[in-house]
Amino acid sequence: MSIKNNSKLIKKNDIFICTHDDFEDRHKYVKSIKKASAIIADKNITSNNIPIIKVKDTNETMFQIYNDFYNKPLDTLNIFGVTGTDGKTTTAYLLSQILNNIKNTAYLGTIGFIHSDKTESTPNTTVSIDKLLNYASILKNEKISNLVMEVSSEGLLHNRCNNIKFKRAIITNITGDHLNVHKTFENYLYTKLKILDLLENDGIAIVNIDDISYKYIKNRHTKLLTYGFNKKANYQILDYKITSSKSYFTLKYKNKKYNVESPLLGKFNIYNLTAIIACLNSLNMSMNDVVCAIKNIKSVPGRLNTFSLKNGSSIILDYAHTINATKEILKFANIIKKGRIITVVGCAGGRDKEKRKSIGKIVTDFSDVAIFTMDDPRYEKVKDIVSDMTKNISSNNYIYIKSRKRAIKKAISIGKKDDIILILGKGSDNYMAIKNKYKKYSDLNIIKKYTK
Repeated sequence: MSIKNNSKLIKKNDIFICTHDDFEDRHKYVKSIKKASAIIADKNITSNNIPIIKVKDTNETMFQIYNDFYNKPLDTLNIFGVTGTDGKTTTAYLLSQILNNIKNTAYLGTIGFIHSDKTESTPNTTVSIDKLLNYASILKNEKISNLVMEVSSEGLLHNRCNNIKFKRAIITNITGDHLNVHKTFENYLYTKLKILDLLENDGIAIVNIDDISYKYIKNRHTKLLTYGFNKKANYQILDYKITSSKSYFTLKYKNKKYNVESPLLGKFNIYNLTAIIACLNSLNMSMNDVVCAIKNIKSVPGRLNTFSLKNGSSIILDYAHTINATKEILKFANIIKKGRIITVVGCAGGRDKEKRKSIGKIVTDFSDVAIFTMDDPRYEKVKDIVSDMTKNISSNNYIYIKSRKRAIKKAISIGKKDDIILILGKGSDNYMAIKNKYKKYSDLNIIKKYTK
C-alpha cells in the first residue's frame, strides 16, 4: 500500500490524493482509477465505486497524510539547505561529503539522492514533499541523521519546502536566473529568501556578505554568519592563489588566520568552501579540523572536472549555465591558460531567453574559439537559440554546430598542446531534453573516448 498523486502509478490498495497546482488538477483523473482503496479529494467528485475522503484542501492536508504514513521521518533528521544562483550543488555535495565522515549523512539535489553509498536519480533539484518524506523514511530506516539538500527557487516558489525546518541555511549568491518563471529579479530574490523563514528556532543562516543579496538579508534574520572578502565578514577571506591543480587561501576568523588548501579550483569555489567552513564550524567542529577536511575533499561530478588529452591539451567539464557561472569559469580558465581557450556551449530551450545574448557575448569575449551548439533545446530550434546567443556579437571567433557530440569532437580536433577546451552547461547530465523526451546523452562519455 502506498499514497500517490500520480494516477498512472496507482496499484491495488494504493490511495490516490488529488493534489493541484499551477499546471495540473488531479481531480480530473479520478474516473481513470479503478484499483485504489480510497481517493482523497477537496472537490465534489464521483468515482468507480472507490471510497472518497473529502478534505478542505488536499495540498494543505498532503503533508500531514504523508508524514503520518511514513511515521514522521523528518523528526529524526538534521536538515541543511543550500540555495543560490550558483554554487548550490558544489556546496551541498561537499558539505554532505565532510559531514558523512563525521556522522551518517545523505545528499539530495541535482546529482540525485545519495545515501549509504547508493545514488538514485531524482525528478527535480528540490523534490516534492511526498518524495522528500519517502526519502526521509529511507534515511530513518538506515539510521542516517543528517540530510544536506539543494533548495531551488522553483522548489521554494511551489512550496515544496514549506514543512521543512532547516538547521542551517546557506545562501551562496543571488544573481538572477529562471526569469522565465519568476519574471523579475525582485520576485526571484524574494522567492530565494523564503528559506530564511524555514529555519529552526535556533537555526543559523550562512550568507555571502559580498553578494548583492546581503543588504536584503541582514535585516530579515538575526542569526547570521557572514563570509567573504568584506572586512565585516565573520569569516573573512584575506587573499588567495590558484594554480592548475589547487587553490590556496587565507581565512580570518575571530582575529586568527588559517591557511586553507583545496583541490577545488577557482575563486568561486573559494566562496563555496568558505561557506562550508562557516557551516561546519558553527556545528562546533574546530577550525583546524575543518581546514584539514577541506584539504582532502573529492571533486563534485560534472563540476570543474578536468581531463588530459593525448595531444597535450586539456578539457574542463562544467555545469555552468548561468551568466555569472559562465563568466567566472572563463575568468578562471584565462588565469591558468598557457595556450588557447576553446569553449563549447549552448543554452536551454524553453528557459530564460534574456540571458542568451549575455552568455554568447561572455563566451566570445573570453574565448579564442567558441563553438555554439545544443543544450536541452526542448521545443525550440537549436539554430534559433544560437541566433539569440550571437545577436550582439561583432567578433568572428565562433562557429555553429548543431550536434553537441560533433561540436565536442570538433573542439578536440582543433585543440593543440596547452589549449583548454571548456565544455559547459551539461556537466554530469546523462540526457538531452528534445521536445518532450529525455534522450540518452552524456558529455562525459564522449570525452572519455579521447582522454589518455
